[in-house]
Amino acid sequence: MMFKLTIQVLAIAAAFLVGVNAIADDAVDACNGSNHYDVGHSCAFAESQGTCQLNACGNLICIPN
Repeated sequence: MMFKLTIQVLAIAAAFLVGVNAIADDAVDACNGSNHYDVGHSCAFAESQGTCQLNACGNLICIPN
């Protein structure tokens, strides 16, 4: 029983740590990097959340709502 509880606690802790790292540091990383988003996808970064859009230079960035 104790072994099963320990595994559950570790699984919850790991899920929490992954969730904390899911928000990008800046608007560019929110739509690029490991996310592989496209225009119109919802995105979030440390300062805001919004949708991925192309800027004037053609770079995919997260535009705040």
